[in-house]
Amino acid sequence: MPKLHTTLDPDDVILIPAGSGASIRFIEKSGRRSRVVIESDMPVTVTTADKQPTNNTGMRLARRPVPST
Repeated sequence: MPKLHTTLDPDDVILIPAGSGASIRFIEKSGRRSRVVIESDMPVTVTTADKQPTNNTGMRLARRPVPST
C-alpha cells in the first residue's frame, strides 16, 4: 500500500475514494499544521476548503455579526 507523507494546514481537506481501504496516521502537530501519513490503494487528493461556500439552494446563510461604526 503506497504511503503519502504530508503536512496539513487548518483549511486542508483529504478526499479519499470509497472502498480504498485507506488509513490516516497522525504524526505530530506544529503550531497550526499537522503531519500525517496516508496509506491508500487508490490515489487521494489533498485540497483546500472554500472560504465562502456557494449557495445554489436559494437559502440564506447565517453571517457573523459586524459591529456598526
